Amino acid sequence: MPHIVLKGPVDLHSFYTGHKPVAREVAGEILKLHNIFMNQRGDILLIEALAVEHGPPNRFFVQIGRKDAKTTVKIYPGSDPEKTPGVKKLLALVAQQVKARNPQADYGHTNLQEFLLP
Repeated sequence: MPHIVLKGPVDLHSFYTGHKPVAREVAGEILKLHNIFMNQRGDILLIEALAVEHGPPNRFFVQIGRKDAKTTVKIYPGSDPEKTPGVKKLLALVAQQVKARNPQADYGHTNLQEFLLP
């Protein structure tokens, strides 16, 4: 399962309140991040995502979950899109947004290194 771990403190509430929808269209590829949802404990966020490439659209949720000093960005287990490059780009984009809002956090383990900006 594609995922990115961020090590260090991450303020999910700040990320939640500052979230803005994203829409990118490049060379026939459409990537969108829509609404964001937070659980009652404030340790899990879900973001509606859409990746349209050269086939049917992939609709899924990106899950951001914090446990101890680690935050994981992955596909919500309740959704099971095809793991296309567009889906992986959206996971990397969300991780980059989380890191940008929390510069004290560093990338940890990931199987999406090629999709992350330095």
